[in-house]
Amino acid sequence: MNGKTADLLQGVERKQVAGIIIAFALLFGISSAPPFLGLKPQAQTVLAIFLWFITCMVTDALPKAIVGLAAPTLLVVMAKMKIPNAFDAFASNEFFLAIGAFIYAAIMMGTPLGKRIAIGITNALRSTRVTRILTGLSLADVIIGGILPTVSETALFLPISKGVTGLMRGREHLPESKRINTAIILMITALVPLFTGPLILTSHFPNIMLAGNLANAKIQVSWVDWFIYNLPLWGLLPILLLYVTWYFKLKGLDIPGADEELPKMKAELGKITWPEIWAAACIILGVFLWITEGTLHNMQTGMVAIIVLMLAFLPFGKLNFEKMNQYIMWDIWLLLGGAICVGNALNNSGAVGWLAGFIVNPIKAAGILSPIAVLFIIVFGFHIARAGIVSAAAMGATFIPLTIGLAKELGFNILPFSLIVINSLSYSFFLPISITAFLIAWGASGTSTWEAIKFGSLLSIIANIYVILVQGGWLTLIGHPF
Repeated sequence: MNGKTADLLQGVERKQVAGIIIAFALLFGISSAPPFLGLKPQAQTVLAIFLWFITCMVTDALPKAIVGLAAPTLLVVMAKMKIPNAFDAFASNEFFLAIGAFIYAAIMMGTPLGKRIAIGITNALRSTRVTRILTGLSLADVIIGGILPTVSETALFLPISKGVTGLMRGREHLPESKRINTAIILMITALVPLFTGPLILTSHFPNIMLAGNLANAKIQVSWVDWFIYNLPLWGLLPILLLYVTWYFKLKGLDIPGADEELPKMKAELGKITWPEIWAAACIILGVFLWITEGTLHNMQTGMVAIIVLMLAFLPFGKLNFEKMNQYIMWDIWLLLGGAICVGNALNNSGAVGWLAGFIVNPIKAAGILSPIAVLFIIVFGFHIARAGIVSAAAMGATFIPLTIGLAKELGFNILPFSLIVINSLSYSFFLPISITAFLIAWGASGTSTWEAIKFGSLLSIIANIYVILVQGGWLTLIGHPF
């Protein structure tokens, strides 16, 4: 082990130890402190558990699965909640939908199916022109993004992007080569997956968490509902392509040999196999059943996911579960369950309303009544705190309960208000460490921190203004005004 690696490991250990100390200090300090003004004792304990949960997630103090299971356990032991109430999310539709999505993603990663689809679509648009290559890779990204969570999509497209940019070996020192390399890595490995994430219910951890918290507020959101609510966000994809092309001055640039490399990458995969065909058929069936919920059948999305998984792993499908199992994010699944449980407890105990008061009271005192003005204040204010939270699941656990509480306290419609705030926080590129996928792409691109901040900050502002104004108008138009 070299000195740099040893120092890195020691740094991680110090962060974890510090996280453990801070997390338990908050847990016992707040829960045993004199009652906070306006907060019931049980709500104060729930707040302490929430802060313990967030601290553990942000610092990686404990394994994700342990945090997910421990949080509702603490609700039972310390907040005196009944077990069915504390663990309610683990029996929810959203919980089973999440594992369905994660296993679908594992199938795409554990077989050549995901890479085959991505390279096949990109190859159909093959060209030496950079903008056309970006368009082809982006289209593949979007199609795959309907099935894969963002981080898995990043893992799939990183080697594909590297394969394309590798064609510039020997010319890496040229300014245009550096711009092309940075543009392809950032856009295809991170930005398109992140821009696609909010569009599909199963593509982004905060989506499922928000749906679970909305269900606790008696607002049911199906797969199709989510798609309809977020239709305007598809308009951000061409804006992203135009922005990247403009920022990196890509118009008219070429990558010699790219049109020959993609067919080679496709040929290396060989012919499609029966397990891939069967897996694709099952996934298509699952999406069809999600789309037709409420029209052809009344099965909820979570139950559809489990039924389709049962079909996928029937013996004649020849999918090897042991091989897929290494790609299934079991720890994230349990973490999501714990996060939704804590969010529900915060809301039901009154702790969220108490927290929301610190934001709501100044807004009311200032006489700010316009929902759009409030959204701009909340969204860009939240981005300051959001910048230090790399994990999308941690972001959701932190801000979803608070956002729903804010909507209630301000007298706004919960659905449009919470959807716009959480969607906006998903477009957070002010710092390269703000989101896991962007962090990975930034590291792979080799670009400087300052360059990433300049590029990401303007993009974040454009995307957030678009979400607030365009999606806000759309939701009002389809019957969900503020």
